Amino acid sequence: MRWPPIVLIACLAATAAHALEGTWTATGEPARPDRINLGLTYGHTHNHGSTYATSALAGLTVAQIHASASAPVRFALDREAGRVEFEGAFAGGRGDGRFTFLPDATYLDKVRALGVADSRRSRQGPSQDERLLAFALLDVSTDYIRGIAAAGYKVALDDYLSMRIFDVTTDYIHAMRALGFRDLSADELVSTRIHGVTPEYVRAMRDGGWKLSLDQLMSFRIHDVTPEWIDALRKLGYERLDADELISARIFDVTPEFIRGLKDAGYDLPMNRVIEMRIHGLDLDDLSKRRAI
Repeated sequence: MRWPPIVLIACLAATAAHALEGTWTATGEPARPDRINLGLTYGHTHNHGSTYATSALAGLTVAQIHASASAPVRFALDREAGRVEFEGAFAGGRGDGRFTFLPDATYLDKVRALGVADSRRSRQGPSQDERLLAFALLDVSTDYIRGIAAAGYKVALDDYLSMRIFDVTTDYIHAMRALGFRDLSADELVSTRIHGVTPEYVRAMRDGGWKLSLDQLMSFRIHDVTPEWIDALRKLGYERLDADELISARIFDVTPEFIRGLKDAGYDLPMNRVIEMRIHGLDLDDLSKRRAI
């Protein structure tokens, strides 16, 4: 389709008027030379950082990223919500420069056509172009929305954004359901991702004999109760601790090293007494001083 010159000029002018600009910095990943950690800064307080494969960045090569001398670059990220164009330079796996975001307002029409509500209720907060930039950078595509909706999550647009930020995928949803968590809300799924209650963690805990509720798993993860730590306590004689005791022991920094020190000093105490010692700030030096008196 050939547009009349006047219409084309008008469209280009409108696009330019809505372009969002800022700066970018990037570092390569030594273990994965085909990936970069890319950070964008725009406005006064807005920042975004994500890891991208070079295959998603049209015009950027691994050779440019890891060039020994400064190499000018121009590359782009094309997504449904818009196109991000980058220019700058790379040297030795580090780069920086400026970017321009060209939003595609038809993205919101496509989302609405899927029956997705836009949950933005006020004019405060990010502008529409800033929101479109977030949807573009995180690739909240209509395919992603369809997949999550087909898995039973018909939520508002910003909820899909949150799920994308924390990598809630259809595979993740199905894996959690296979473990018995069939009725998790979108917020609960996001929380499991935030706190690291992954299918792998759930299976590891169950292999150790711990069949826990979601709230208990969350508490375990928040306080870093791991299968390895539990095994270390079991080897020291604490084989019948319940979930609350394990969490309390973690909160008050009851370490295997501390327990071994107690045993070496002649103190073979139940866990509640060990926790009390930590609550009152007693350490091995205190015990040594008391024995010396």
